[in-house]
Amino acid sequence: MMNATDAQQGFTLIEVLVALTLMALISLISWRGLETVQHTGERLDERAEETLSLLRALSQIERDILLHAGPDILPGLAAPTPAPRSTQTGVQMPPGIIWSADTGLSLVRSAGDGRWQQLRWYLNDGRLLRATGSPSYLLPLPPPDTTVVVLEGVRALSVKVWHSTQGWADPSQKVSARPLLRPGAPDLTGLEVAVYRAGPASDQPYRKVVLLP
Repeated sequence: MMNATDAQQGFTLIEVLVALTLMALISLISWRGLETVQHTGERLDERAEETLSLLRALSQIERDILLHAGPDILPGLAAPTPAPRSTQTGVQMPPGIIWSADTGLSLVRSAGDGRWQQLRWYLNDGRLLRATGSPSYLLPLPPPDTTVVVLEGVRALSVKVWHSTQGWADPSQKVSARPLLRPGAPDLTGLEVAVYRAGPASDQPYRKVVLLP
């Protein structure tokens, strides 16, 4: 004869429902965890790509500056197209380099094989652009009319010059605000290029300091 204890086998309906509910909760938590990890990885990949793009841009600016025409070349070579009179401050920059907050950083740089070219770094609609002219042996050099987008999401671009007796000087200052720096003077030994990204940390610049050759 079978008693009541022997007749009760397996799980009750309530126990099955509780087990299914727990499994569903565990699956949901696991899925949300995987989703969070995936989104975090995607954000890290985006930040890494942005950082690499920024480093490439600053490295290219550094290379352009290092190859700029020095005082031994510039007397026989056309200088970069100057900024409009309304944007000029009269502050002298190293030979072969012109900076204006409105028109950007203009250079005459070596293109190899004895050729020279004009180029310009400037901002347009939040993009950092690099415009280059065709390398040439002949004067005047072709204007920088071939433009490529180097970096997106840029708020501002600034340049400072290092003077051995005055420290960092802002070329956008008026001449009356400080003494005139002579072009080609040996005490102009470096440039600082700062890129300000758009976004929450837009007031924190990414700087590249270049020692002038």
